[in-house]
Parts: sequence; structure tokens; C-alpha cells
Amino acid sequence: MDRLLTKKDVAEFMQVSPQTVDEYIKKGVITPVKKLDCIRFNQQHIEDMAGTKIERFSPIERKRLERERDDWKIKYETLKGCINNVLPDLMRTINL
Repeated sequence: MDRLLTKKDVAEFMQVSPQTVDEYIKKGVITPVKKLDCIRFNQQHIEDMAGTKIERFSPIERKRLERERDDWKIKYETLKGCINNVLPDLMRTINL
């Protein structure tokens, strides 16, 4: 989960003053997290906005996860087909 940053954290990260962060908020450049009693910012949002997005996975790990996802999709479709094949017989058996 992404960390919530304070206004001071954002100012330090962006190398600006806290007053500049206030201006960014007013102009809609950055948006604080809603429904909190205090002003906090989503770390990923700030990094994305600043163009310093840090990837969570290495390219190799990402590729491995994509292959794994694709394998699970194939398994899902196979199981879905099996269920659809036996479902009519099962419904007739239940209705007997």
C-alpha cells in the first residue's frame, strides 16, 4: 500500500515550500486524499505527477507475472467450459 505523505513531505520531495504546495492544491495540480481530517497525499499520485514513477516490479518479474496471469486465464476458460458442459446434465438430475 502506498504511504500517505504530509504537506511537509510533499514540499521536501518536490523541493518547494509548503506555501507552494498550498498553491498547487488550489490550482488542482495535486489533490489531497479525501475524507481525512488532515491533509495527506497519496505517495503514488505525487510520484506520478512529478514524473518519477517507480515501478513495483522489475521487467523480468513483470513478465513472469504476466505469463502466470495468462496461464490462469487459460485454466479459467477450460474450467468454465467444463462446467458449462456438465451443467445441463446436472440440472436434469436435480429436477428428477
